[in-house]
Amino acid sequence: MHHPRWTRPKLVAAPLVAAIALIALAAPAFAHVDAEATTATTGLTTVTFKVEHGCGTSPTTSMKIQLPAGTTDVKAQDADGFTAAVASDTLTWSGGSLPAEGTFVADMRVIGTAGDTIFLPTVQGCVVGENDWIEKTDDPEADNAAPRFTLTQTVTPASTSTTAGGSTSTSKATSTTQSVTETTSDAAAKDAQIVKDSDNSPIGSIVIAIVVLIIAGGALILYLRNRKPKTPTPSGPSGPSEPSGPSAE
Repeated sequence: MHHPRWTRPKLVAAPLVAAIALIALAAPAFAHVDAEATTATTGLTTVTFKVEHGCGTSPTTSMKIQLPAGTTDVKAQDADGFTAAVASDTLTWSGGSLPAEGTFVADMRVIGTAGDTIFLPTVQGCVVGENDWIEKTDDPEADNAAPRFTLTQTVTPASTSTTAGGSTSTSKATSTTQSVTETTSDAAAKDAQIVKDSDNSPIGSIVIAIVVLIIAGGALILYLRNRKPKTPTPSGPSGPSEPSGPSAE
């Protein structure tokens, strides 16, 4: 008994249909916004966001990324036609038009331990519609899986607190210097006030008056002593004078 001729083409078509189905199922795995990252010894991580497509056939016009808590030192590179901006915990690229594939690059200090998975929920805006890659899931191939990367080394907060502390110390030192200056000025002012008070003190006036009286009294005594007549000193006793005349014979 012979099989109908259409059986063989049907058998040939079955694997082809299965392959197409597998490709269709696998397609979403290549439709996400992916993140690749490299962390330097300084603790800064360079993250490259890879956009596979727009919103269907609509070009990408913006990228809005939610940064992990504690992320600092964010510096994004402007892409072709796109301008980067950082506000609070959000990194944004806007102003351009990306018809298909493209990349967006930013440096940031992401805090965490080596081996941690870092999620970067992203909203891809387009001329028409948007794609929300915001699901923090263990399955990186989930339909709305957020871009992610794994920290290759432990990153601690930058020494901004130390720097701030240094600034505070400097401020304290400045404040201390000002206090010392103010203390010195206050001391000088107090000394000047004491001198002024001394000048206005009645005790000082009395002392000065006494000194003036002593000087005046001494001068008066010297003056009077110089004016007192001197008593003549006798040269010796004198006897009665003998009368002059001829002597008796």
